Amino acid sequence: MIKLLRNKIISVTLLAGLAFLLPAHHSYAEDEKQVIVIYENSQGEKAVQESGAAVEEEYNNLSATAISATEDTINKLNSDPDIKYVEPDSKISISASDLVDQTEAPVLDQWNLASIQAPAAWEEGITGKGAKIAILDSGIYPHQDLHIAGGYSTVDYTTSYEDDEGHGTHVAGIIGAEHDERGTDGIAPDADLFAVKVLDDKGEGYLSDLLEGIDWAISNNMDIINLSMGTADKSEALEEAVQKAYQAGILLVASSGNEGTGHSLDYPAAYEPVIAVSATDSNDNIASFSSVGDKVEFAAPGADIQSTYLGSDYRVMSGTSQAASHVSAMLALLKQKFPDDTNLQLRTRLQQYSKDLGQEGRDELYGYGLIQYPAPVQEEELVSIDSDRSNSENTGDEVKEEKVTAEELRILADDLKLRIDELADLFAAHGFDLYNYHNLNEVNDIIYQNVNEVSVHFLLEKAGINREQLDQQLAAENLTLEDFNTIEELSAYINEFEQQSENGENQAVTSEGNDKESKTTQDISVPDDQTDENQVYVPVEADSTEKEKADLGIVLQQADSGKKEKNELGPVQQVDELNRETDEIIFTYKSAGREDQEDQQGKHLPDTASPIGNMIATGVMLAVAGLALYIRNRRTKFRSR
Repeated sequence: MIKLLRNKIISVTLLAGLAFLLPAHHSYAEDEKQVIVIYENSQGEKAVQESGAAVEEEYNNLSATAISATEDTINKLNSDPDIKYVEPDSKISISASDLVDQTEAPVLDQWNLASIQAPAAWEEGITGKGAKIAILDSGIYPHQDLHIAGGYSTVDYTTSYEDDEGHGTHVAGIIGAEHDERGTDGIAPDADLFAVKVLDDKGEGYLSDLLEGIDWAISNNMDIINLSMGTADKSEALEEAVQKAYQAGILLVASSGNEGTGHSLDYPAAYEPVIAVSATDSNDNIASFSSVGDKVEFAAPGADIQSTYLGSDYRVMSGTSQAASHVSAMLALLKQKFPDDTNLQLRTRLQQYSKDLGQEGRDELYGYGLIQYPAPVQEEELVSIDSDRSNSENTGDEVKEEKVTAEELRILADDLKLRIDELADLFAAHGFDLYNYHNLNEVNDIIYQNVNEVSVHFLLEKAGINREQLDQQLAAENLTLEDFNTIEELSAYINEFEQQSENGENQAVTSEGNDKESKTTQDISVPDDQTDENQVYVPVEADSTEKEKADLGIVLQQADSGKKEKNELGPVQQVDELNRETDEIIFTYKSAGREDQEDQQGKHLPDTASPIGNMIATGVMLAVAGLALYIRNRRTKFRSR
């Protein structure tokens, strides 16, 4: 009886140990959620790697990582001062309105080509030759009318960038179908098309895959990225990615969306670095399905567009996806015609290659207008450097003095920790045209030398004083800006006002008692020996993060404190984004089916300090105890024999 009881105890112990061990991984995986983590610095990147989360995607050019992690891990990363933010790996999809089957391919009946006057470019020999276009979509099918220069797949179920949905192939045909007198003609037939598959066979995908596609385009030096897709969800990671691509010299074009009037533009089209495109019909009217708004930059044909499709077929499709691909193709033409233009110059030049429709000037329907070749207006403001030189050589005339180059403006904006469009908007808001000066000294004069609205802006930002405070102080002393003859006089006045304000604040803080903690602001003035006109020094708080310092917009002085704390008083919009409920996250099962699945699973194993870890430890102990009892029982039987 005792032996029987002992055998049962041993069996139960062994079974209990196995029960604890076997399901541990699966129960943990069920609690995992997939998110995008954007980090501030290398410490943040290290924190992600050491968090125990499964790393799904890492990016070469983006300060971001896609991970699968538990709620607890996500919360810990979100509270890490070296992590910018954590956001859901949201869903993206193609921007298409409808699809009309067309089994018989008509003979080159494409109204859209006549609308934008594409044949005029071909007659000049402008066919997009040399332009590299990354089509981030469902892939490109190896259609007989398409020449695919290369590609990449970011989706998990295939390494092939061949299209299995049809949308990407249709977009590719609009841009670059060969001129072979059958099916359809592309606008830029000699452009290099790269198929970057970020959407699946249903035309859907995830933010992490789209980020990987943009990252690939940056690494492979693409000239243009076509994004005929969208989402209603704003993403900090996506905005940062398109900004990185734009800074790398890439033009980005995206569809505005197909929700019609009264709806906001889709992302990424709504982001500033991206050219947002609305769709027109055969009468040059805005299509009924096209989303419109103040972010729309250009309009292009998008209703009933014929192009290539899966197999050897052709189809007619409608949507702002088709409109966006027209703009990408037009930019490829301009890239060939003006090879020395930067992406910023080409983007600005496209305004000239547009026919103003709707309200005069830029409007919410057409943006700057319907794209068109040749330029409907005279090209006076932007002239290619090579064109200038060749004309000078042919005529013997002296080369005309050029305006400040886009590269110089970019460097200046970088020095000020601003995007170039932000600097241009600041100038425009006060009646100055950033792009209308003949040299950088003229621009610097406005910023640093003369008393004007822009120079006042930077002086106040340096001192940490807003315009209302300055105006109140001037009014109290019966002064105006016209009373200051030089920027030095105004700077001295603002510094004195700043000092008085700080002294008043310090006295107020002292009177409240020493037991109350308060932040103190370092008083940093412009050094007497400052020689770099492009540097303006501003006060920073001792506990400011690196991001907060960069957000001040000017070259910053490092605070004495080496410890960086997370700022909980950021902009309301940023707080809202950071505090989004994780229940709203749409998750993928990205590790399933990968060749390196075992390695990925290994990263899921929890720390023994976690509840799952304790369960594993308990299971191991029970199994060992059961095995020890079993061996002891066997030895006892052996000795009894």
